[in-house]
Amino acid sequence: MSGNCIIKVENMTKKFGKNVVLEHVSTQINRGDIIAIIGPSGCGKSTFIRTLNLLEVPDEGAIYLDDVNLCSKDVDVNKMRQRVGMVFQQFNLFPNLTIRENVTLAPIKTGLMTKEEANAKADQLLDRVGLKDKADAYPDTLSGGQKQRIAIIRSLAMNPEIMLFDEPTSALDPEMVGEVLSLMRDLARDGMTMVVVTHEMGFAKEAANRVMFFDEKGIKEEGTPQEIFNSPKSPRLQSFLSRVNA
Repeated sequence: MSGNCIIKVENMTKKFGKNVVLEHVSTQINRGDIIAIIGPSGCGKSTFIRTLNLLEVPDEGAIYLDDVNLCSKDVDVNKMRQRVGMVFQQFNLFPNLTIRENVTLAPIKTGLMTKEEANAKADQLLDRVGLKDKADAYPDTLSGGQKQRIAIIRSLAMNPEIMLFDEPTSALDPEMVGEVLSLMRDLARDGMTMVVVTHEMGFAKEAANRVMFFDEKGIKEEGTPQEIFNSPKSPRLQSFLSRVNA
């Protein structure tokens, strides 16, 4: 694997029962990439991103994190997940823990940091997203946009090498989308490797260096934002863009 490649997907297939969701998907993610994944609902985008940290286990093929095949039986999945952060649509914060406790739980539990180190890191991250005053509050007192920013910094607290986002703004009210996308743009500028399933075409155009168009079980077209949005090759992508830009 080339030195710049962090994740390589080879001929990966994922089925749910008899339903083939992804078929023979191959691609690679390089360090520093900001990859936006676009496409119609139900075409396998979320399933694909969930396979990258084995929340869904492929039926065939291989996924390499550096040179380690994650599909091999002897892989320590929890150790791998320390390197690969994940942010979900529905925040997935623990309602019975304070915001600080949500952020510090994983670093302390995995032994990555002492409680003091994790608290210092949490304060620094909360300060970064303008929510330090919410450290002792509980998730149900926060807006959707605030919850998603906490979910993002909770992943960042583990010092991941790559961040996966599964439609991070789709559960938010429109006025809260901007504050989450702004944080994601900051991460991109800082050099974080990111893979983002998104319906936000503006974000895909501005922040991504590569765009993957998913449809019917896999990646149908892949290129720079300029290639995908200004010169789409396939009629299917042309049709999709004409509808989302209408």
